[in-house]
Amino acid sequence: MMEGTARKKIRKEKPGVSKNDGAAQSYDRNTLDSNVYLTYDILRIIFQYLKAKDLGSAAMVCRSWSEAANNEKWTRGPCCLLGRNVNDIRIKPSAGFFFIPCETPLDTEVIKMMNMYRDWLPYHCKTIKFYSDSTIMNNYEMECNPRMVCAFLPQIPNVEIKLFEYSTSLQALAKAANPQKIISTIVEHETSISNHETSTCFMLFCNRSGKHLAKHWASAVAVQQRKEDKIVSVWGGIVEDLYMQRTCETIEFNNFTHVPYCVAVLITGPIQTWSTILDKECNTKEQAEAKLKLFRDEVKLKKHSIGFMFACRGRGSTMYNESNVESTIFKRLFPKVPLAGCFGYGEFGKNTIVDEVNEEKNDKEERKKRKKSKSWYNEFSTVFLIITYG
Repeated sequence: MMEGTARKKIRKEKPGVSKNDGAAQSYDRNTLDSNVYLTYDILRIIFQYLKAKDLGSAAMVCRSWSEAANNEKWTRGPCCLLGRNVNDIRIKPSAGFFFIPCETPLDTEVIKMMNMYRDWLPYHCKTIKFYSDSTIMNNYEMECNPRMVCAFLPQIPNVEIKLFEYSTSLQALAKAANPQKIISTIVEHETSISNHETSTCFMLFCNRSGKHLAKHWASAVAVQQRKEDKIVSVWGGIVEDLYMQRTCETIEFNNFTHVPYCVAVLITGPIQTWSTILDKECNTKEQAEAKLKLFRDEVKLKKHSIGFMFACRGRGSTMYNESNVESTIFKRLFPKVPLAGCFGYGEFGKNTIVDEVNEEKNDKEERKKRKKSKSWYNEFSTVFLIITYG
């Protein structure tokens, strides 16, 4: 009996397993079991703190992580930040706008910096680089100490961003002077979408050598716009120089040369856009605030928004005798909308709101004359654009 009892006790223990080994196995089981508690809600909380690149890596772990990561991605809207912080970007952008001070030297260090941005951005992200005297971010108009400012538009479902780049070289001038490709793209794309929320935003940029070509485009597209009534908002201007690049392309120093050209950007899809112009008659703080209040009352912000500002270099502190006037007013009226932009030498814009008070002051002939001559090109003005969706 004693031997049988002893044998039964021996059988209850696993052969070759010590108490310490059993504790290790128990600890391992508990460690593995803890993964069960990484529920969807916990993943979403964790993913809120990840940068875009890390979030993309997390999405490749498994199906549940991919679902949580993709849903987190759609909660993030457009953003703007200083150039040195571009590696902190939290969205996967489809387009990037780089506002760069003219004083930035075109040397190998700049090429290295630009290629670093290429490594941080998605493969097919389109980027436009604007060189100008001064840059703008939120309520800071950096006229004295300009720094590079970046603005990014994320991938938005059913929204297309198309870029048109034309050189003003003699070989391409005839082709570039005809904006029919832009017009046909607007008409064809707009008619293929039945959603009443669809909007088309037209951006137009050039350097000073391409000014006449860009003005021709603005005039031709504006005439077509009055016939088709397709374009909702217009924003852009003339800078010292600009370049367009896809992040899949590597910049080489020998090819980083000044080539005069114009760039047109069409953003079409289930977004809403508004633009307004502070013209040269709007030259006091009170007038600027009154005009932007009209703009605020018209704009209906959705979940995600971003603002763009393009100002004539003759405005800013030169006009108001103090800095940050217009950007500060904008941020006070739109505190949750990030703002990016620069100063330039001429502006492209369209008023999407009607200033009924001022319109009543003009007789019918004057209004008819203004409507006939309108071509979206302005001088000594500031143009604001808001894009919102979600």
